[in-house]
Amino acid sequence: MRKSQIYKYKNGFGLVDSVLSLSLLAGIITYGIYFSSLRLGTIYYSNLIRSINKEIERDIERLKVEFWSLNYDKETKIYNIDNNQCKDFTLEIINLPSWKLDESSEDILVQSWKPGKERSKVFTGEAVEISRILNMSSPINDQNLNLSTATLDYRVKWGENNRHWLSIILAPEAHGWCE
Repeated sequence: MRKSQIYKYKNGFGLVDSVLSLSLLAGIITYGIYFSSLRLGTIYYSNLIRSINKEIERDIERLKVEFWSLNYDKETKIYNIDNNQCKDFTLEIINLPSWKLDESSEDILVQSWKPGKERSKVFTGEAVEISRILNMSSPINDQNLNLSTATLDYRVKWGENNRHWLSIILAPEAHGWCE
C-alpha cells in the first residue's frame, strides 16, 4: 500500500472538518444567547407594564374611595353638596389627602411619584416615574359652560420613554347630585 492510501482509511476529523464544526457550534451558541436575551427583555418589559398598571390601579382606587367619602355626613348618612361644587370641583380634587404626593411640585395639578421596590421587584432597576395631571374643562368644550369635567391623565417615564398611559374623565354628576 502506498502512503496516500493509508491516510485515506484512517478515522478522525481533518482540519477543515474541525473548523467547520467549531464555527457552526459558535453560531448556534451565539443565536441561543441572542434569543435568550430577547426573551428575558420581553419578560422584563411585560412585568414592568403589569407593575405600572397595578400601581396606577392602586392610585385610582385610593382616589375613588376618597371621592365617595367626600361631603358624606356619617351622622345623617347623606351627602351634603352645593351646586357651586358641581360647577367647578377643582378644589375638591386637589384637597383630597391622597392628591398631594409631591409637596415640592410647582404645579398642584401635576403630581408625580416613583414607586419603589416595596411595590414590585421590577421597580428596583431603572427609575420609573408616574405622573397624574388634572385638566379641568367644560362639557362639550364650550367656555361659557362651567368647569365641571375633569380629566386625569397618567404619564409614565422610564429611561428614554415618556408615554401617555391612561386618561380618566371625572364629573360630579356621577352620583346624580348635580342639576
